Amino acid sequence: MWAAGEMRVAWAKDALAGLTLASMNIPQVLGYTRIAVMPAVTGLYTVLLPLVAFAVLGSSRHLVVAADSATAAIFSSALAPMAAPGSPHYVALVGMLTLLCAGFLLVARLFRLGFLADFFSRTVLVGFLAGVGVQVGIAMSRDMLGVAAPAHDPLLQLVQVARALPRAQGLTAA
Repeated sequence: MWAAGEMRVAWAKDALAGLTLASMNIPQVLGYTRIAVMPAVTGLYTVLLPLVAFAVLGSSRHLVVAADSATAAIFSSALAPMAAPGSPHYVALVGMLTLLCAGFLLVARLFRLGFLADFFSRTVLVGFLAGVGVQVGIAMSRDMLGVAAPAHDPLLQLVQVARALPRAQGLTAA
């Protein structure tokens, strides 16, 4: 049994860890919702709901679960041809895709398919993450430079940003 003083110290450490995680994760997921062209409140849902679900269903004490830039970029690029980003139809498609992913992850957990991740080579994973990083960098460059680049395809966005560079807002770019 723990003494009352030890419980307070443990609680204080847990509270500090929770505040630290929240101070990093909340701004991060709000940025991801911007990449995915979703309402900001969905970012908060992606912090809270997966953590609760993972606490109940997960098996690792060391894994942090939340949205990431790869998921946001994939959602955004895959669904943009089907509906205008930010429209109610787009939000509904993202919601349905999220539920489908959750269902597949639950089935994978029930059938203990986590061992399949061992078959991904490090090179493939690094390449995937580098590609997502480039795509997110291109998508965010228009906001960083303060220029309009309405295309959704990363290569077209890059061309539109390059063409708009003479009109870039200097203060925003700095």
